[in-house]
Amino acid sequence: MEKILFVTDVVCMSKSCLDFACYLANLTHSRLTGVFLENQEMELRSLEDIREKGVIESVPGAPIAQQKELYRDENIKRFISQCKLNEVDCTVHQHAGMPLKAVLKESRYADLLVVDAATSFSWRPETTPTSFVRDVLEEAECPVIIAPPKFEGINEIIFTYNGGNACMHAMRQFTYLLPQLSCHKATVLSVTSKDHPVKGDMEKLEEWLHTHYPGGSLIVLEDDYVQARLLEYLFEKEKVMIVMGAFGRNVVSNLLMPNPMEPVLKLISQPVFITHH
Repeated sequence: MEKILFVTDVVCMSKSCLDFACYLANLTHSRLTGVFLENQEMELRSLEDIREKGVIESVPGAPIAQQKELYRDENIKRFISQCKLNEVDCTVHQHAGMPLKAVLKESRYADLLVVDAATSFSWRPETTPTSFVRDVLEEAECPVIIAPPKFEGINEIIFTYNGGNACMHAMRQFTYLLPQLSCHKATVLSVTSKDHPVKGDMEKLEEWLHTHYPGGSLIVLEDDYVQARLLEYLFEKEKVMIVMGAFGRNVVSNLLMPNPMEPVLKLISQPVFITHH
């Protein structure tokens, strides 16, 4: 891996997301590209909102556009400073216009994209992941990692597996992009309803797992409430990287999109790697 995208709003930059992106860049010796986004097509943000999310003192009487420029410049300086502190090679790309379109174009020429689940360009409060992040997960042309709100290291990699092509593709992509983590404990987790065996060739899956992750294990849990059991298992884990298949109208989208079940924030309190064909 050579190029990682760190995607952020120009006004509101997550320090925890940046720290995690620097960790990945340092781990893989990759260049970190800061993609600073500004939505000028539908700018409804108030001055109070900018002040709340900004990192420097506001200038009394200054117009919103000027305030945004100050926050943008300060955040870019913080990004460069943090990269230097972590000895990470970096560059900055700025986009003003339509954030999603800019990110999708950037993703076509990148190896990995890192984003905070709370990144939003809406004037309305949103739950996480926001509509912008969900669109990125569905349409990005490179793998995406949702950064954790607080990163404390990785002790285990959990591959969720339901027998589908998307799951296996995600497992391979993660392994190719982050071979530095192959020394960690690896678990392939499948949750099925009772009396319904896991799809796919488990023998060949186990062979692949042990080839790349010596000592890796397969865990199959049976429960009629598949989604709830999967969430329960993941909620108990700390310092893990969760790897999932395509984000869309399947179990992944049901887990990550808002629902009346357990708060989704508990799931994405750990970094989540998602990709698709």
